[in-house]
Amino acid sequence: MLRRPGYQAPAGAYTVQERYGIWLCKDYIPIQRKNEWITYKGSEYTKFHAFINCQDLRLTANRGSVDNTPSEIMKDIQEEVRSIFGEIVEGDDWRQLMWLEEEADAYKTAEKERNDFSWRIKKINKGNIGTYKNRTLIQPERESGVFALVLQLLTIEPSIFPFQILDYDTHSGIDVVVKGDHTTPIQQSKLYYVEFKHFLTSRFNHSFENLYSIVCWDTDIKHGDILGDINKEERKMTIVPPSNQGDYTKYYLDNPRKAHKIEVFVLKDYLKHKLGIDFRPRTANDIV
Repeated sequence: MLRRPGYQAPAGAYTVQERYGIWLCKDYIPIQRKNEWITYKGSEYTKFHAFINCQDLRLTANRGSVDNTPSEIMKDIQEEVRSIFGEIVEGDDWRQLMWLEEEADAYKTAEKERNDFSWRIKKINKGNIGTYKNRTLIQPERESGVFALVLQLLTIEPSIFPFQILDYDTHSGIDVVVKGDHTTPIQQSKLYYVEFKHFLTSRFNHSFENLYSIVCWDTDIKHGDILGDINKEERKMTIVPPSNQGDYTKYYLDNPRKAHKIEVFVLKDYLKHKLGIDFRPRTANDIV
């Protein structure tokens, strides 16, 4: 934002960004923002200038906060806001907006492109690689790299994962649609989705429903840690060490009330134990 040198904003001044988000209102007068109710990535609220009016809100003496409102009323309002928000983000207009933003982000100046290219060259020289059946594999540094590595592995070993990829589309939020075997016709198969992450953390922004597996490069989740999804379902991470030669460390997200255990393939461990692949820094003699 441009500011005049020495300029001091007067009392009550605000930035344009501070206007946007979800406002709770009483008597149709905005009182307090609740952007955290709809924030998953951190900036969704900037796309909204929304007002929720409720006459049951109880205001503080200066009418600047709704903190005196009973918790059960706030919970009901929050659930209604999230329901409306869910309808919006699942609609075609929201998908079109996301597509337009991606197109805008893709626009780059020539100078930025040169800088990006220089940065990529440095990153390549510092990257780690592994070898399997005379194929060079590149250690991923982001989610797209994890998917690229999986595709390479499936080309070499089609049965390395217990699922078959049917569709891949990062635009929809669901990374990959799969079926759980390599022989059953699609029309007779139950379809699931697989989520790709570079580094899996406890902040999981998807639903466990219909989730078959998670594929990540690494994770900081420990045995016994609890993960929650966007539907507030909780699962416990269970880590099982190899039991014999050729076995691998298994990671599961388990809910005793659910039949399916979600297996997490941590490639850093999985490839080393399953295929004996170790990743090392590139040397001056490497051609890939």
